[in-house]
Amino acid sequence: MNNKIENPKTQITETTKLNDCDYLNEILNCEKNMSVNMTYALNEASNDVLYNELLPIFEEIKNCQRDIFNLAFKKGWYSLEKADILKVSQKISEFNQKLKQLIN
Repeated sequence: MNNKIENPKTQITETTKLNDCDYLNEILNCEKNMSVNMTYALNEASNDVLYNELLPIFEEIKNCQRDIFNLAFKKGWYSLEKADILKVSQKISEFNQKLKQLIN
């Protein structure tokens, strides 16, 4: 049984030069890093005006990151793994136990 969810790979020329997949991965990593840094900025913004200025920028960064990931997935450069329902149920149970411990 195939546990992968993937699209057919868009073929790229394998050379020492950067190709479309390389560029897209670099852009995606950049967006992820900007997202992390913007999260710090939002957490540290003590001024409401500044916070309200940064929040839409953060949302735009997150939307761009998602769009870039979706493009890479569509091109077949990313694949996903189907979650095993037993593993998911087990994780839910573990988190529920931890939550009960925190509440008590």
